[in-house]
Amino acid sequence: ETIAGLYHRVVIIATKQTPPRRFRIPINRGLKMRRLMNPLKLVCLVMFVYGLIALQSNALAQQTAANPSNQPLSGANTLSPAQIDKIIVSFTAKETQFRRALNSYAFKRDALIQVLGMGGQVAGEYHRVSDFTFDDQGTRYEKINFFPMATFGGVTAEDLEDLGGVNPFALEAAKLPQYNFKFVGKEKIDELDLYVFDVAPKMTPDPKKTKERFFIGRIWVDDQDLQIVKSKGKAVPETKTNKFPVVETYREQIDGKYWFPTYVYADDDLVYDSGQDMRIRMRVKYSNYVVGHGKVTITEIDAPRSETIKPETPKLQTQKPDSQTKPAPAAQPETTNETRPVEGGILNGRAIELPRPAYPDEAKKEHASGQVQVKVLIDETGKVISAEAVFGPESLRKAAVEAARRARFSPARVDGVPAKLSGIITYDFVAQ
Repeated sequence: ETIAGLYHRVVIIATKQTPPRRFRIPINRGLKMRRLMNPLKLVCLVMFVYGLIALQSNALAQQTAANPSNQPLSGANTLSPAQIDKIIVSFTAKETQFRRALNSYAFKRDALIQVLGMGGQVAGEYHRVSDFTFDDQGTRYEKINFFPMATFGGVTAEDLEDLGGVNPFALEAAKLPQYNFKFVGKEKIDELDLYVFDVAPKMTPDPKKTKERFFIGRIWVDDQDLQIVKSKGKAVPETKTNKFPVVETYREQIDGKYWFPTYVYADDDLVYDSGQDMRIRMRVKYSNYVVGHGKVTITEIDAPRSETIKPETPKLQTQKPDSQTKPAPAAQPETTNETRPVEGGILNGRAIELPRPAYPDEAKKEHASGQVQVKVLIDETGKVISAEAVFGPESLRKAAVEAARRARFSPARVDGVPAKLSGIITYDFVAQ
């Protein structure tokens, strides 16, 4: 038995409790998912393990060379092909159930995407905090709670789809014939015993012929629930101007049934066909899962869809970026000739003129109140050229849209050149 294996087994015995069905989500890069220990117990265990080092040094060296990640896999040859096929059929079927169940849940999402420049300094940032909730008709919408003007415009429609829906390339049963699954062994993380599979599409799709994306990477499947509890990989296919980072996703068991994503992290370099390089860090947290109004079809309202270049996902970031030093912006890959709007976030503070909406007579009958969010597109002169209500009471939306169309803004500029601006205007109505 290796030092690492013995140490981990002793830790579990020393801290044995009723095992929760969850991961300990890593807070910092490199923090292992294991139960934290009392410092005194930890010292005793370290001394105990240290006494065995001389006896185990050769075996440990061999293990490290064979498995640099120091997370040994076992049992790759202990399951028959029939058993492996049964496991795959089970977790893909449950992945279908998971996707359907997710459609009935409201949740909170906190997404932070950063572009890093020289020396690892933050050169651009996209931060958006939203509640995905339901209206009276049972349709799920995104209510934006925090969305400052982005200093990084590389968030594409694909990025927003990922953030709003959670893994659009989920390994559902219907997609089983399109993938190759390779069982690579078992691994114990925290209190979970996991089957580990490498996954790849049987054929890499042509991005010119399909917009569908596929997953390539590794997944961890709980051996009790037979549900995916962790994944690490990326989306394919990529294009010349749209690259994807390697993303690590952790799930937790919600309501004792489904393993929903709660933490997504990436820290990767995107290398474009032009030779340009962009380093991205991403941290997305999902929380407050609550069952909503019955069965629904998700309608993702992603406020301003500023789409320039596709950045990579950033890594977990718990510390605030240094705002005192502003490094030169990171080089960005070539974009198409189409002029795309600048992502402005919440635009109320940027308005030169922001007329108040009239309280509708229809709303007076029901004493409607609440916030309405209007997605707007602003031209190079600061004039609103399109407006659409994306959240709020139905009886108040028309008045909010009419007010938004009369608003005026300071023109947006990119490198001194006037540019279109997209964003959200919020209107708060008091019942009358």
